[in-house]
Amino acid sequence: MGDRIFQKLADPARLGKHPIFVFAADPLASVGTQGLGQEKEPKPHYRTHPEFMQLMRDVVADGYIDGLLMTPADAERLTKEERLFDNTHVTPIVRMNAETGIWNPRYGSYRQKHSMPFQTAMIEDARYCETLMGTATACHVQLGLYSITLNNDVSADECTLNAYLNFAREVGKTPGFAHILEVFLPNVNLPGMDAEKRGKYTADSIVRTMSYLTRSQRPLFIKTAYTTKEVWQELTQFDPDLVIGALGGPRQSARATLNLAHDVVTYGGKVILFGRAVFTEDDPREICRALRAVLDGEKPPEEAHSEYMQTLRAKQNGNRYR
Repeated sequence: MGDRIFQKLADPARLGKHPIFVFAADPLASVGTQGLGQEKEPKPHYRTHPEFMQLMRDVVADGYIDGLLMTPADAERLTKEERLFDNTHVTPIVRMNAETGIWNPRYGSYRQKHSMPFQTAMIEDARYCETLMGTATACHVQLGLYSITLNNDVSADECTLNAYLNFAREVGKTPGFAHILEVFLPNVNLPGMDAEKRGKYTADSIVRTMSYLTRSQRPLFIKTAYTTKEVWQELTQFDPDLVIGALGGPRQSARATLNLAHDVVTYGGKVILFGRAVFTEDDPREICRALRAVLDGEKPPEEAHSEYMQTLRAKQNGNRYR
């Protein structure tokens, strides 16, 4: 059973040298048939679900990541049916909810409205035990991700927080299961708020929410957006008991992805959870290798990017002359 995330969190010195890298391979909680990135062979096409499943298997086998975040359906297939994680240290993680702020079908308009809670898996189901009464050691998944979006609206935010607090309290009463909290920036326009102000609003919302939870109810770590260096340092330095990580957001470029990972850990973050910045990249497996080198301090982002681009060119030339 993959336990690398738990091992790193239990060893602060190791975590400081080797931050956690989670591949957020759960886009189907948000998108549809054209949301899994593209493949170039045998000709360019949107990646199918079987192709995306194979990408997940390949990335786990490569070993550069510490955790794999999956939808409930994919987690059942890979953890329980295929037992993919039995012989790897990579930790399986299941998405516990898919709030409406991340619903993104073509022609959908959900993202323009206040995000509302929507739970996709109950805790006892998310563990994928052989039976619902199974012990923790019989369970295939012991870590889930729950996401919230707060929009500075009393009614919407009360609904979101009540749903999360109920979830966190259930986790606190469930042996052998823990969770990660993902906190998005507001998904609706808040007049007068630039990126820095949205970051400050979200940071304050995070620490306020944590004050409602006992130790057993708290998330193992928190995933949120990196906005500015100043806001990030303020949040990561506020409470040493809060492990803070960054989401990747949409891909801009390989250079930007590597620079973001570098800034996240340089200014106090201990985790990255990158999805689109990985699977929409020209070579997802190679960008994972480059990200691992940056996170571990083996290479600065400029050098990692140069080597990544050299690898891409070599592969392209190899395919050209087959």
